[in-house]
Amino acid sequence: MSLLAAARQASFRASPAVRIARRGLGDTVAGPPVTNIPANLKHATNFFTKTPMSYVEFKQQCVSLRIFAFAGVTTGCVLSLMFDPPKSSYWVRYSPIYAVSYIKNAVMGSAPPLFLTAKAEHVTNVPAVATELVTTRRLISGAGSDSDEEH
Repeated sequence: MSLLAAARQASFRASPAVRIARRGLGDTVAGPPVTNIPANLKHATNFFTKTPMSYVEFKQQCVSLRIFAFAGVTTGCVLSLMFDPPKSSYWVRYSPIYAVSYIKNAVMGSAPPLFLTAKAEHVTNVPAVATELVTTRRLISGAGSDSDEEH
């Protein structure tokens, strides 16, 4: 006899108390399946209209009501987010509506970047302007709208 066969036969020779002892957790299915919506709706409405005669009937009413409560709460949260979205930048960035523009930008390309990608070129002679401001305390080359002569 092989070692595996001996171990298997030893498991069958357990004491009668071990073979009889069984945990009854009460998780057996007694009502309609979750996919049978009309039958579950009947049990859910009985939760509000009929007093249960046993614990099993009460449990079935609660299980059936739980299906519709979950659907109602989920629908309420989704509608609330659709009609009054948060002002958070995370929501704007990761909302389902932004996903459409993200896919469009990935396929078509996007707008120019927010930050510069190359050094900016200017035509202003900064040292000359600084010297002019220090010596005369005003810009002589350009007449500004806030000059003292107009007032």
